[in-house]
Amino acid sequence: MSAFRPALCATFAAGLLLAAAPAEARFGKKSSDSSENKKEDKKRDSKRDTQRDNRGSQFHAATPIRSNSRYETHSYRSAPRDRPSYSAHIYGNAIVAAAEVLSVVAETSNPRPVVVQQQRNAQPLSLRAGLNGGIMGGGVAGDAFLGIEGEALGIAVQGTQLVLPTDDGTRGTDDIRLAILHITYAPVSTDRVRWRLEGGLSTAHAPDVLFVGPSLATSLEVCVAGPLDLEARVQGTAGTYRQLDASAGIALHLGALNVRGGVRGLVLDDAGRVDGIQHIDSFVGPYAGAGLAF
Repeated sequence: MSAFRPALCATFAAGLLLAAAPAEARFGKKSSDSSENKKEDKKRDSKRDTQRDNRGSQFHAATPIRSNSRYETHSYRSAPRDRPSYSAHIYGNAIVAAAEVLSVVAETSNPRPVVVQQQRNAQPLSLRAGLNGGIMGGGVAGDAFLGIEGEALGIAVQGTQLVLPTDDGTRGTDDIRLAILHITYAPVSTDRVRWRLEGGLSTAHAPDVLFVGPSLATSLEVCVAGPLDLEARVQGTAGTYRQLDASAGIALHLGALNVRGGVRGLVLDDAGRVDGIQHIDSFVGPYAGAGLAF
């Protein structure tokens, strides 16, 4: 049952992200000039402009090969003399006895390295790669991931591109690029369950800043019926900036081809390191994709 706890945590985290409010300010982007905001607000509603100026809030809420031959020791005795000496007779018997002992030892100690090597064949490396796409925050999100791992250890690389509408209503888009590089370890690895622990670095490239921070993650894959798997993942970053990325979904294995879909939630917080004002973005939406596994 302990192997299912990460999946429950991932589902719970995704549920919290689903309840997040839509973003109004952009993560990693400087706030617009206050005078320009006042002009725009006067055009909309003078009463709203007065209320916002009175608040004065600085917080922007957002959402061995076996031998074929056996060596046998043969002893040959010379033709008996008419009168063999007693010492020669004893010496010959000793040689024969020693040869027989060596022959028995050689036969009983003959290892079978072929069988041993067959039992100790190393697990081959597995490779996972794929692309995902989804709708988040009124824009689109795309993922590319690559994982290479053995029986327990491996590495994982993932990149995410977010193309979002601008938060101030101007033309164009705001692009946010996320990336992670993790070392993975699987404490549970069977034919039906694989639970990974991950650690490494993550980066976030926002419109006005580039962040780098330590990253931790956990993921779980469980075979529920035939080629159908349940997948869940949670990743977090703390330090220079804060990031929480959670997803849960199902995957259908069609040989080497995998088709997947589910729900993903993402929270980004620049902790006020851009212009002294904290900007938080929260996104949630469905995703779908395909990949290969060898």
